[in-house]
Amino acid sequence: MFTKRITVAVAGAVAAASLVATSFAAPAGAVPAQAPAEGEGADQTIAGIVASSGEGFDTFGGDYDVLLAAVTAAGLVDTLNTPGLDVTVWAPKDRAFVKTAQALGFGGAITDEEGAWNFLVDTLTTLGGGDPIPTLTTILLYHVTPDARGPGRVLAATRFPTLAEIGIRHVPGSTKLIDKAPERRNPRLVSPINVRASNGVIHTINRVLLPIAV
Repeated sequence: MFTKRITVAVAGAVAAASLVATSFAAPAGAVPAQAPAEGEGADQTIAGIVASSGEGFDTFGGDYDVLLAAVTAAGLVDTLNTPGLDVTVWAPKDRAFVKTAQALGFGGAITDEEGAWNFLVDTLTTLGGGDPIPTLTTILLYHVTPDARGPGRVLAATRFPTLAEIGIRHVPGSTKLIDKAPERRNPRLVSPINVRASNGVIHTINRVLLPIAV
């Protein structure tokens, strides 16, 4: 993250490049995430990469088990499997879903993916007046931006359009995405980013983007 305003264009470009190199580096001694690495997956669709997490829930928070459950429930797997889709997916990892559930009142452990998913379904059912799918679909479409955007374009942007037709704000040079829930912590980009698929790119985030105030 930048620590001061940079007004000279060349200095800004250098600082942005440094941010890309450092913001997503794994901490020393960290166990590598069991998820596609940056640049991997170009022979798979976005749906295939998400599905590579495996079927069902586990206790590893660094892959996309809950996201897979969500896109399956919403009937969006075929959409994310479309050849030539050309989108950017802001993909919450499993721990992101659990953290979001905890912020909304879930009392389970950070490793309890299934419990968090069930809590979120119940919450969406209440918000949707008995049917969780429309609200879930809107939330998932809020995580999809037209056009595959690499890290440089992401860092430079001030706003991202989404398939939910609700924008995401962004402060250039930062790793934070600003959603529509001001009372909740905003998601940040985390490793792995720039996971290339055959029909777009995946950037991982550490919380769920919320298109409504909850």
